[in-house]
Amino acid sequence: MQKLVRKGAAVAAALVSAFALSACGSDGGDAASDGRGGSAAPSDGASQAAPGATLADAEGVWTGTTDGRLVTLTIGTGGQAVMVSEAHVCQGTAQEGDTLKLALTCKDDDTNRTSGTIRSADGKRLVVAWDSGRTDTLSKPDPGSLPTTLPSFSSLPSVPPRS
Repeated sequence: MQKLVRKGAAVAAALVSAFALSACGSDGGDAASDGRGGSAAPSDGASQAAPGATLADAEGVWTGTTDGRLVTLTIGTGGQAVMVSEAHVCQGTAQEGDTLKLALTCKDDDTNRTSGTIRSADGKRLVVAWDSGRTDTLSKPDPGSLPTTLPSFSSLPSVPPRS
């Protein structure tokens, strides 16, 4: 029973974070025409097969399924990041450098998706290679498919405090 309440609270927190960060997101303009788009030519680094993603390319809400489990990553203006997967809620930053890196901390100390590199982001698809060996391929959800209100938890039973 307590596990259900914790999962419900984690989902609610993730939705609030996603809405808060996405409200600070893109202005809907074309990134290529306003000078914020990614580089048109690959860098000289041999380890990078394609042009690197910029923070502007990665901003927004991204969702997908990896190994049959839903993954949601939200990157806000300024690089604030929230990731929700497998009932883990992680937050941190996306930082530009030679590559666009994610540095997250999970509330439950999970480490599968705490450090990674955004390999590509083209406005429709985002690929994250995590240091744990996982790779998530995420896409921007259709704005009409996102919930517009938070779920109601009035039907959940009350849990007595732990003694």
